[in-house]
Amino acid sequence: MKIKLASLDLQFKQGADSIGFTEFNYFYGKMGAGKSSIARLIDFCLGGDLDLSPALQSEFISAKLNLFVDKIPLALERVRDSSQIIAEWTKNEEKFYLIIPARQASGEVLPQTGVENLSDLLFHLAGIRPPKVRRSKHKEDSELERLSLRNLLWFCYIDQDSMDSSFFNLDTSAAFYNRNKSKDVLRFIVGFHQEQVAELESQLQEVREKRMGLLTGAESLRNALESGGIASKQDIELRLEELQQELVQISSDIANMRDHSRKNIPHQVDTLRQKARQSVSELLTIEDAVASIESTIDSDRRHLNELQMLKVKFKRSASAKSILAGVEFTSCPRCSQTLPIREFNRCAVCGQLEPEQSSNNLDVMVIDADASSRINELEDSITRHSSQLKNLRRKQQELSEEKAEIDRILTNTLSEYDSAYLSTTLGTERKKAEVEQTISKLKEYSRLSGKVDEMITDASNLEGRESELRLTLKDIRAAAEKDTANLQKLEELFLDCLLRAQLPGIKKGDDVAIKPPHFLPEVLSAEVGDLAVTSFANISSGGKKSLFKSCFAIAVHRLAVSINAVLPTFMLIDSPMKNISERENREQFEGFHKMLYELAEAELLGTQFILIDKEFFAPDDGININFSVRHMTPEDDNNPPLIRYYRGH
Repeated sequence: MKIKLASLDLQFKQGADSIGFTEFNYFYGKMGAGKSSIARLIDFCLGGDLDLSPALQSEFISAKLNLFVDKIPLALERVRDSSQIIAEWTKNEEKFYLIIPARQASGEVLPQTGVENLSDLLFHLAGIRPPKVRRSKHKEDSELERLSLRNLLWFCYIDQDSMDSSFFNLDTSAAFYNRNKSKDVLRFIVGFHQEQVAELESQLQEVREKRMGLLTGAESLRNALESGGIASKQDIELRLEELQQELVQISSDIANMRDHSRKNIPHQVDTLRQKARQSVSELLTIEDAVASIESTIDSDRRHLNELQMLKVKFKRSASAKSILAGVEFTSCPRCSQTLPIREFNRCAVCGQLEPEQSSNNLDVMVIDADASSRINELEDSITRHSSQLKNLRRKQQELSEEKAEIDRILTNTLSEYDSAYLSTTLGTERKKAEVEQTISKLKEYSRLSGKVDEMITDASNLEGRESELRLTLKDIRAAAEKDTANLQKLEELFLDCLLRAQLPGIKKGDDVAIKPPHFLPEVLSAEVGDLAVTSFANISSGGKKSLFKSCFAIAVHRLAVSINAVLPTFMLIDSPMKNISERENREQFEGFHKMLYELAEAELLGTQFILIDKEFFAPDDGININFSVRHMTPEDDNNPPLIRYYRGH
């Protein structure tokens, strides 16, 4: 991920300043000159938090970082205490201006790109799809989440505060979430998270989300239909058939009414009264059936609960009996008095004859199986009765609504008492319209019910595809993790860095082990093997920890360059000699800086370095790198601090 820093423009209360960057930048000097603030302000513009020093608290207004992302000029400006960043860039001679969240995503801010925060924007400009990793490392069907640029920057910005206290959030002192993220970064860099694995993980999540969406939609639609009193598709089709027959009969009745030969036409009032009586009778029958089924369900549930409790009690009793059977009691378990001597075949506690082993003593497994079978029968009975109860209540609601409608029509008809022919004809025509309307609604409900079945079928098909992808992904992920060539190369590069930095206690012939899943490097002695292991956790010296950590970050960058892994191409190291005296530990001081200069000229030629320290070590004359150095002191105008006019008062 090619990122090159160009300059840092700072706005203070009494003026502005700009710091330009070359390929290798060295800032050194006394305490309180603002050296570490340079690194923190760069990180601030890249979405990090900013702990303000007293000088910055007093004078700082805003910072603007000018950089290139894959040769695209980009300016990131951030005002003090703001969580937003103003981004400006030019691409294909077109200028863009965007206010974007520094870290917290809140929806797409750059249309049709998926860019939601600064991390997404930098990946977008670099032409790289943001890597995704599983949220849970223990669940195969865990959701994917993006690996943020902020996570990658843990291996690019070695800050002074955590230099000797935390090893890239991989150790137990780090929060669990950060520890997993740091592991994900290393897995991603060493190739455990290959492109094929990432693609399959994305496909799996897409299929899973689609399947869950179908199931959720089907469940919501089914619940909506059931809440509206709509039965299953089969019940709807049966009802439609009945209504079609009823419509034919009504049409026939209307035709007969229009036949003048028909003389005896019953009045609609009498017909409505008869229907009302039938509705009441049916409602009473259904109410009795509902009460009976509810009673049956309650009885089954009581029996089910009793069986479940008896099953648990029997298991406890059998377990207790099994445990106590081998106990030789010498005292009464109730009163603690010494038990009398019993005959051989009598119980030592109660004195009764020992029970004989016979067929009456049922096997525990048989009883457990019988109880489970009966429990399953009761659960099935409750399920069937509950379904029947739901149907009866739906029918009860339909009949209640039908009776209310009959009562309403009957009331209106009585108030407009017409001739028998007219009232019956009008009532029949009205009934025909109602039946036709009901048929139309049921057809729509049938289509929706069919849609539910269709969605469930599609979800079942996707479940098969999901299982297939999961198995394929498991095999490919296992194959990727078996290929440890890149991990072995990282071990070799780390050992090389330690030797070149002349870390005390590390010798040629020693071995480095970096093992997943923790990825914490350990140096094994060539003389005694794993009996003497050096790691970040057991290094007692803060100076050695600083070198150990810095060397590992450099090794990670060397690996990323050699295998073309995605990692920002700059290193910001704040005080690698934090706990090291350049006079007492001259070998380490010189060894570390020489290594940096040699790598910057060769392997890490395209990597930009920003080095901050208390002392300066110049590169040899033979080193050909674009080098800049700035000496910073708190009160010297010739070597001014970060805020040139500020003198601490």
